[in-house]
Amino acid sequence: MAHTPLSRPARDTLRKYVISHGYRDTYANTGVTPVTLRRALAGLPVAPGTIARLSRLAPRTRDSAEFAAAVAAARARIPRSRITPSVWSVEAIRSARDAQLRGQFRQPCALAEAMRTDDALFTAYVNRIAPQSALATSIVPHDSARGRAVAARAALSVFAPRSVLEGLQGTLANHGVAVGYVEHSINDDGTCVSMRLSEWPLEHVEYDPIQDVLITYTRDDMGRVPIVHGDSHWIIIRKFGLKPWTQDACVLPGSLLWGAHALGLSDWSATSKSHGQAHVVGELPEGVPLNDENNNLSADASAFINMLSDVVSGEAGVGIRPFGAKTDFVANGSNAWQVFSELTANREKAAARVYLGTDATLGSVGGAPGVDIATLFGVATTRLQGDLTAIQDALRVGLFEPWTAINYGDSRYAPRLEYQIPDPDLDAKRKERSDQRARLHDTIKRMREEKLVVSQPVVDALAREFGIAPAPELANDEQQTATLVLAPTDVARVVRVREARASQGLPPFGDDRDDLTITELDARTQARADISVNNAENP
Repeated sequence: MAHTPLSRPARDTLRKYVISHGYRDTYANTGVTPVTLRRALAGLPVAPGTIARLSRLAPRTRDSAEFAAAVAAARARIPRSRITPSVWSVEAIRSARDAQLRGQFRQPCALAEAMRTDDALFTAYVNRIAPQSALATSIVPHDSARGRAVAARAALSVFAPRSVLEGLQGTLANHGVAVGYVEHSINDDGTCVSMRLSEWPLEHVEYDPIQDVLITYTRDDMGRVPIVHGDSHWIIIRKFGLKPWTQDACVLPGSLLWGAHALGLSDWSATSKSHGQAHVVGELPEGVPLNDENNNLSADASAFINMLSDVVSGEAGVGIRPFGAKTDFVANGSNAWQVFSELTANREKAAARVYLGTDATLGSVGGAPGVDIATLFGVATTRLQGDLTAIQDALRVGLFEPWTAINYGDSRYAPRLEYQIPDPDLDAKRKERSDQRARLHDTIKRMREEKLVVSQPVVDALAREFGIAPAPELANDEQQTATLVLAPTDVARVVRVREARASQGLPPFGDDRDDLTITELDARTQARADISVNNAENP
């Protein structure tokens, strides 16, 4: 594969990362040697594997120039399937498991298909991916007006069908890695590029240890095509950075589990026949020959055997035994059949542990009616949430950021897909918040009773202390900034007559005097008294 230089945005991101972390930490986090890092920063060509490793650095703002070539590139077509029906011996199962560890996925994909013929593994697999079809999803916008407008347009232009996401999660569960392919389509007036996600069959993918990159082949004979996550066409879903197909792939422990179950069921069938069907041994009378002159069974011996076979198989209800002949019934008296009840229980528990991380979802072994989604998340939260988080992160980098950069110039306002995952601790969290709010209100009440200052800054500080957000707001007439001590003459100037009479338990006058201050009422009363005196002196 041809070496190419990093794009300018990628070099800028790498330069900032190296300045912030240094060459040693960058090498530790990416696996790219300092010599190669300097080549990449200088704009010299580097291997596709190096580009793939450096693309996993911290998120950056990406512009449309980064994806110009990808938009113009021809669409890759999926090759024809190479999986054929196989007879799975223990050696073939081990060979497929070893191929999975090497990152060669054709045999492991065929093995994963065969494993789903086992009812226990099939049920565990379906339970693993069931939340994908049951959970609601939403497109979360960037926290801005422009971000919300971008998200609204993305809802009409970015397509990630639920059936595709189910398939990707199933492949991720089985093999620890899944690959998606994004198709571009431009509208008639050329103003918008739409994107549609599809699953790229993992059987056509393999790991190149020399370049340290996943590669694939196409139907159009484009040669070895490197799969570069986030280039606007390819999406790699993974939960581990280093060889994820060796770390969290259910096909690894499940393969020999399936083989053990299949061979055990075969033995079970043979044992059932041995225990469940009677066996008869016959003895002819003395002097009756077993063989004729050609060393074949004699006519008498052949007739005797046919009669016994008909009686044992149920074809005949009765038979005639020659005089002097003997028949003995032989039964298998061993207790080996008991091991198969243990095998049945082990199949279901082991399959659930492999795919779900627990066997608690089974309830009564062999008779569980089903598991609702809240219970399923309650017992296998980490495994399922890990799948959904990996899908969310991969779609953000490989689908929504490229779409936003291509259509809006850069990825600053890129939305993201989010699963509405039920919280098994929701009721406990609600009770805790309610208790904290009650303690906050009780504290405020006691502070008022102690005649302490209760202002909005005080309430805000208490809310932070109790973990309450948003903080409650005091009513406007309750806002206090300071406690003032007023002299009696000052009180007379600011206290109204209604308030003064109410403080003494007296009713208001019921006229305009109630709205006067005490000083104003005294002045009015004094004026009226002066007028009365003046009228008396000057009749």
